[in-house]
Amino acid sequence: MNFIKESLTFVLIKRKISMRIFLPILALLIFSITIQGCNSPVFNSLDKDLTKSDSLFLGFYLGMPQKDFFDQCTELNSQQKITQGPGGTTSVEHKILGMYDGDVSMRFFPTFIKKNIYEMPVTYTYDSWAPWNKEYSSSVLLPKILESYKSIYGGDFKVVNDPYQGKIYYRMDGKRRINLFIKDDQFVQAIFTDMKVEKRLKEEFEKSQSQEQAPTN
Repeated sequence: MNFIKESLTFVLIKRKISMRIFLPILALLIFSITIQGCNSPVFNSLDKDLTKSDSLFLGFYLGMPQKDFFDQCTELNSQQKITQGPGGTTSVEHKILGMYDGDVSMRFFPTFIKKNIYEMPVTYTYDSWAPWNKEYSSSVLLPKILESYKSIYGGDFKVVNDPYQGKIYYRMDGKRRINLFIKDDQFVQAIFTDMKVEKRLKEEFEKSQSQEQAPTN
């Protein structure tokens, strides 16, 4: 439990580090997916073994090279399984139809460290969501996503109560950590993290902090 709290505390720190690396890369990339419709019914249909500790979904995995990620996106788009999301070149969208008592949009885009996938934030929202449609709120969707995650990644999700985010369901196996929680009234948020890379980033940050604080002669 202490490790989880420490990891959650470290989120803001490592995001600052990863974004400094990631943003210059984004400026050089052209997202080569041609927008098409997507009607794939099950988001994990391409994966043969999602119990592997680096597996994500749709053939993506932690540590996946940046080029392979974009190649996979191009292939999935040609199969009409994904399209460009509303966030532009940093959003990929996959439609989940008929699984959760309503059509759901799954949107994702990874954080790269040294041109490999380090973290994969994912959001889920009902397409019919509106502030007045409480039956399509994130609080209704979360338990359904959680049950799907348990059947796909393993049933031993635990829960921690975060003072800011509320209940966070998490699972750790190998180097992969999965956090699942309500982001706001509309979105359910999942975050897949490579804990080996996270540990290295934390050590590098702590080392740099100690060097800055060391007295100079």
